[in-house]
Amino acid sequence: MKKPVHRSIKIVDIAKEPLKRLPYQTAAPNGKGIAYKVLPIYWGEMVLPKELDALVVTSDLQGVIDHEQKLLGEGLADTLAQLFETHFSDLNPSKVVVCLCGDLYVDPLKRGSSGNPLSVWQAFQSKFGVVAGIAGNHDVFSCEARAILDATAGIHFFPKAGKLHCGEMTIAALGGVIGRADKSNRMSEADYLTHLRQLLRQNPAILLLHESPEVRLHRQPGNASIWNELQQASNLIVCCGHVHWDTEMVECDNGLQILNTDGRAFIFTKASLD
Repeated sequence: MKKPVHRSIKIVDIAKEPLKRLPYQTAAPNGKGIAYKVLPIYWGEMVLPKELDALVVTSDLQGVIDHEQKLLGEGLADTLAQLFETHFSDLNPSKVVVCLCGDLYVDPLKRGSSGNPLSVWQAFQSKFGVVAGIAGNHDVFSCEARAILDATAGIHFFPKAGKLHCGEMTIAALGGVIGRADKSNRMSEADYLTHLRQLLRQNPAILLLHESPEVRLHRQPGNASIWNELQQASNLIVCCGHVHWDTEMVECDNGLQILNTDGRAFIFTKASLD
């Protein structure tokens, strides 16, 4: 079997201004009622394998759509489908891969709430070809929800470290965060870093994490241990969230690109490199 190749897969550009801003509600800090925010949706270009028309990446969609009170991720799936019809009508939605990097549930009246984001996964699956992703520390799937995810064609949920081949592109994924192993979607630092090293040795094109690395040189917050492990990687796109960066992406000299998806969504279409 021909091994997937990925050396040319990379993000080429991200527009400075969002293509669209999606309003939503969420719980305000310190129990101070409802906060009104907007989710920016950016368009960018990246080198993709010939089998794909576009890649969508997002995470930390902890809000609800105002009058409908449905989860923000459900509204985002609808909005993205409309954007593809309007701006990218020549692309085939069945050739779009969606990457979800966790924390897709919220109770708009309780900040820091956890719950079942199955409806978000189903919304994306109904609009696009492949939906791959992980759980954040606030995503709690029931046994029934997990069974539905596992049985639904086009959905690839990673309950533990793993990888997925999309044509010539390999996507690796590791969900949860470093923390107390007796709490949901958390594991010890030693176990987490062991899984991370194993994934990096498999040389994926894209790595989905929920927890972002700390990038001190660029003053972006996160986990320093994850950053230390990523120093061994090159020509890799890391998509991650959990903490918010004031920049969308950090790019390193060795070809490592780290895309912070916390409270953001990205549409990447094929780059024109002529």
